[in-house]
Amino acid sequence: MSRDTQLATVRHQVSILAEQVFCLVDAISRQGEAGTDASATRNKMDVLETLMWKLRAQQNKLKRKLH
Repeated sequence: MSRDTQLATVRHQVSILAEQVFCLVDAISRQGEAGTDASATRNKMDVLETLMWKLRAQQNKLKRKLH
């Protein structure tokens, strides 16, 4: 797989994770408004945030190799 292809793949993965994080933030907000416990949803968001940072690091590494 070429570096350009790898970079495009990572960008796509970051985009998908960003959408999932947005949905979880919305779910946490709605749960908070409803007075329900949002801790399980926040835990999922923590996992997604970790994945996003790892993908971001990979994206930066690939960018440096391309330039």
